Amino acid sequence: MARKSRFTVAVLLAWSMLSSSSLFADYKTAKALYTKKNYPKAAEAFFEVYEKGTNKVEKRKAEWGLAQSLEKMKLPYSASKYYSVIVRRGRVADNPFFRSALEDLGKINSKISLGQSHIVQLFKAEIRLSDVPGPARGFYFYYKGVEAFGDKSLDTADHYFEMVPAGSPYQLGALFHQGVIANLQGRHSRSIALFEKVLAGTRDRPEYKELQEMSLMNMARVNYEIKRFAEAISYYGQIPRDSENWLDAIWESSWAFFFIEKYNNTLGNIHTIHSPFFENRFYPEAYILQSITFLRMCRYDQVKESMKRFKERYQPVFGDVRGMMNRYKGDPKGFFKFVYDYRTGSLTSYRKAEEIVKKLSQVDAFKEAMDTIRFTDREINSLKNKGGGWKSSGLLEDVSSFLEQKKSTAILDAGQRVYKEAGTYYTQLMELSNQTKLIVAEMQLGKLAKLRSLISIAEEDKKSQFIGGLQKLNINQTLEFWPFEGEYWEDELGFYVYNMPSKCSTLKDSDAGDKGDKGDKGDKEAPPSTKE
Repeated sequence: MARKSRFTVAVLLAWSMLSSSSLFADYKTAKALYTKKNYPKAAEAFFEVYEKGTNKVEKRKAEWGLAQSLEKMKLPYSASKYYSVIVRRGRVADNPFFRSALEDLGKINSKISLGQSHIVQLFKAEIRLSDVPGPARGFYFYYKGVEAFGDKSLDTADHYFEMVPAGSPYQLGALFHQGVIANLQGRHSRSIALFEKVLAGTRDRPEYKELQEMSLMNMARVNYEIKRFAEAISYYGQIPRDSENWLDAIWESSWAFFFIEKYNNTLGNIHTIHSPFFENRFYPEAYILQSITFLRMCRYDQVKESMKRFKERYQPVFGDVRGMMNRYKGDPKGFFKFVYDYRTGSLTSYRKAEEIVKKLSQVDAFKEAMDTIRFTDREINSLKNKGGGWKSSGLLEDVSSFLEQKKSTAILDAGQRVYKEAGTYYTQLMELSNQTKLIVAEMQLGKLAKLRSLISIAEEDKKSQFIGGLQKLNINQTLEFWPFEGEYWEDELGFYVYNMPSKCSTLKDSDAGDKGDKGDKGDKEAPPSTKE
């Protein structure tokens, strides 16, 4: 009798546990919690069905409900885990939420970037065009285009970008990429027209500020490439002074000024770049441009001085850059942390390479990874408050593990890409160093004409008149030069213009100096200027 009682109790206990588990892992219960907007409990219940349910139809519904619950809780990265599982499974009969999941991933990514590596994995399996719902087509075709562009398959990339529908949040980005592709293919008019569309679409939309500025920069670059230097300068001049692209615009416009023989403007721009405000910015080529500008003006002492300054500034950098590259070779995560330490103000090694490290901290790969880290850490902190059922069901561990892995993958990918970029900067320094040696050697050998002839200037481009920063000269205004007395003022940056005549013997000589600016004194409003 006692044995029977113990057996009965054991059976009843087992049945009770199964009943309780089955009740908790019931799809209807999870759905009811979701309907009542109890999203934390709903997520927990959906996860139970997703992990332990036996009904395949209900498991698929629970997978979708789980993703929806997490998104409602403002955990978009966590939700993207389950949306991505659905999308990677493809459009098959037992995957009814494929199209909706693809739409929701596109919406999430338009607000916070999922990261390039995440999206590449998402679309590795081929998806039929008919399977991509209308609202998700912008997301899908834009990133297929980005992937093809990265592989340098320009025609394929252009085809995908063309398929991004009008009105999609990805359309302006697609048009921008098409503009870049058109320029690379030599279709300059099309390139300019596409960038103009981007400018029109971003006007008065602060959320597209960076895209607008990059379109202006590219408009300038296309015009520069086709030797329309005056137009290039006017586009560079539209970059606002508070933009991180402003100094790049100042630097690139220096070359445009050089090719229209406005050497005093070129030297004025370089004067801004070499000011103490930008002493940690990486523009080593500015010394090369400065030296060949002086060379054009037959000011050989200044050429040698420019070469000397380049050597003084960048020779100490070589050792630290070489050491940095050797130290982190094969350790992309370590290299990412090294650049990250710079951003947080805790860089303790290779300090002489700081201006290159600063440049690396501004590349897209690094900034994208930083966004991923910020978003994942924010969600991980939110999950710390989730206890009880989330822990016992395994949901907390599942989501936390995904977020940590996502962060780790982003760091690894960014570390590899940023390390490659560092190698490019190091190679650039080496090449520039060789150029300085060539310039000095040719000067010593008296082959100045050969050096100067390497830079051809079209006759029709010499007529453009610029002075005082990037604005066109208005000859009806008056000009007064103010001598530079050794002190830089922040509001004068970008407006410096030298007042330095050429020392070349005749104006007919191909090395004649800045003829336009020699006659400008007293003809325009007073921008600050340098004077030697």
